[in-house]
Amino acid sequence: MSRTRSALDSPIHFGPIAMGLFFITVVAFIRAPLLPEIGRDLDMSPTALGALIAAFALGRIITDVPAGRLTDHRAARPMLAIGAIIVALGSFAAGLAPDSAVAFVASFVLGVGSAWTNTTGIAAFAEAPRERRGVAMSGFAAALMVGQAVGPTFGGAVASIWDWRVAFVAGAALGLAVAAILAISARAGPAIEHGANVGALNPVRATTLLALYLLPAAQFGVGAALIHTLVPIVGDAELSLSVGTIGLAIGLGGLLRLVGALASGQVSDRYSRRWALFPGLVLQLAALVVFAVGSSVAMWWVAITLYSLGSSAVNVGATVLADLSEGGGLGRRLGVFRLTGDAALLLAPLAGGALYDVFGRGWATAPLTGFVACVIVLAFVAIPETVPART
Repeated sequence: MSRTRSALDSPIHFGPIAMGLFFITVVAFIRAPLLPEIGRDLDMSPTALGALIAAFALGRIITDVPAGRLTDHRAARPMLAIGAIIVALGSFAAGLAPDSAVAFVASFVLGVGSAWTNTTGIAAFAEAPRERRGVAMSGFAAALMVGQAVGPTFGGAVASIWDWRVAFVAGAALGLAVAAILAISARAGPAIEHGANVGALNPVRATTLLALYLLPAAQFGVGAALIHTLVPIVGDAELSLSVGTIGLAIGLGGLLRLVGALASGQVSDRYSRRWALFPGLVLQLAALVVFAVGSSVAMWWVAITLYSLGSSAVNVGATVLADLSEGGGLGRRLGVFRLTGDAALLLAPLAGGALYDVFGRGWATAPLTGFVACVIVLAFVAIPETVPART
């Protein structure tokens, strides 16, 4: 194995990767509380705003598989530096967008940078030894989820003082600074050879792979349609909440996602991957139901809380996929794993925004609720236990 265990366990190896993942995610996720202001300024309907999120997802879709293959051959920090530059360019373009067409292009570029970064980060952390892989993946989730929490909070705070354009330009400056730090860190860091995961793919049952690949589709779909599209739209249009309040709510939800991720990582390594997986899936299903039937600010908060606590399920799924892919091909499978999630990231906000426009809140979440329920059943039947046996 060309990457040594000591190198993979080293904080010197993981620290800059976690830092880069966190700050790049902050820049990529500034946009959520800004959607209402973007819509008013650029004359975009809820359906168009859903399409704006879908453009982000399209950028991720075309990037997932090639980025996954590159992680089998390339070191993480130079890859992350490139991701930081991409999101900086996308954020700068968004801040200067004169019309919706440029906003769509900017969202697409942000999606490319986000997928490049996430696929690089998840592959790096998944290379930890199996007995500590669950905790390592919770470290990946922590960097990602805190970034997803701070991004909307940062964007909402800056927009409440200035406007949404300043928030995006500030994000661009942050992205360029992170790229410079990562480039310097890559030169000074420990030498780790490439090619650790270039071996042949281990055989895995088709139904198991299907269940694992549908986990990110369920979670990304709920996150895109609910948290990043319908929550800000409903908060503004139905509940008259400010952009700062919406950003704070999504940000606090991100911190709850961190709590769920850290807890599931411990359960995953100490007891059972499956015990760590299914509570999160059920909580996401409950979030959709609460959001559909609730009409108050309190229920709006409850839906955000339930989704946030349950959103660690996809990280447990990635841990199982890494367990089953030891010996080669991890990056290739993680590329497909993220691709299915980003396909949902593309379709869910489009469907959610359009259904909300025509039928209202309840019907906007109904198809996704049925899909998540089906994924839970398939995962229960097809995903095996892979945690090391305790003696």
